Amino acid sequence: MTSASTTIRRKNGLLAAALAAGIALALGACSADGGDSPASEKTAAASTRTVSTPEGSVKIPAHPTRVVSVHAWSTESLFDLGVTPLGVEDSGAEYVPPRYLARWSKAEKVAQGATIDFEKIAALKPDLIVGVDVPYLKQDYAKLSAIAPTVLAPFGGDETWQDYPKFTAEYVGAGTELAALKKKYDDAIAAAKETYAEQLATTKWDVIQGGFDAGNYWIYSTTSPVGSVLTELGAQFASATAGVKAGGTNSVSYEKTDLLADADEIIYYTNNDGTPANNIDKLFALQGYQNLPAVKAGHTVGTADFLPGSYSDGLGLLGSITDALKKDATQ
Repeated sequence: MTSASTTIRRKNGLLAAALAAGIALALGACSADGGDSPASEKTAAASTRTVSTPEGSVKIPAHPTRVVSVHAWSTESLFDLGVTPLGVEDSGAEYVPPRYLARWSKAEKVAQGATIDFEKIAALKPDLIVGVDVPYLKQDYAKLSAIAPTVLAPFGGDETWQDYPKFTAEYVGAGTELAALKKKYDDAIAAAKETYAEQLATTKWDVIQGGFDAGNYWIYSTTSPVGSVLTELGAQFASATAGVKAGGTNSVSYEKTDLLADADEIIYYTNNDGTPANNIDKLFALQGYQNLPAVKAGHTVGTADFLPGSYSDGLGLLGSITDALKKDATQ
């Protein structure tokens, strides 16, 4: 789910005109005395609510029924929460977690990366558009809002991966479903902490991914999605990951395999089929990497849930970690 986003600039004057026409029709439908009756005003108020977003306060349906998602993390959380979006982003089937693939495949594809098909979204007649406040969606916020109320989860601050399902649930009114998902995850964390307490206290982890800088791989911080799950478990970190500034990544040359020398476990990003993602195989091919203690001991962990957007993803990531701990315990 990690990729370099490109910006787009697509004219959409027709949508703005359509919105204006819709407002005119709505005004024309008012009662003959020139305004809504007190009863109709109360009904309208009861059918909407106001939520806070990075783009300001937005009035949305109290119970949205025609939801479109323009970001993968929102899409995955919607599926988790039992909401079937009419339209979703097309991140490529190979990048959609298998647990969501069947439902994702059935939905209309309304965006591909930063390229949004506004006309297709409008044709779906959504009553709510959800996403994440990444730069390219922030840029297109006005166009999306001209189609339907648009709510984007915060991005780029101190958020953790758990904030994306939290905000998505708030926007679609799925607080009960969110609480059940969170409890399931919290219970799994507690069970793993108890089961693997001894190993977690002594095993040092490094978190890596193939980078998007030519010739470099990335080392992730303790506050990255993987790092945050490990932290919840009470795990320890090796020097490479421990040395990354919170919320950031260090981009280092593939040749610098020695940075991972004190890791007992190395966890990295894979494609859904288990193959190494984002060119990290270039690192794996180096003799220096193959000579690392963790690698020689077989203590490397690949996970397709490296960048979770939902609680099911988080549980998948936790499963990858605990599978490794279980394997190590039997060696």
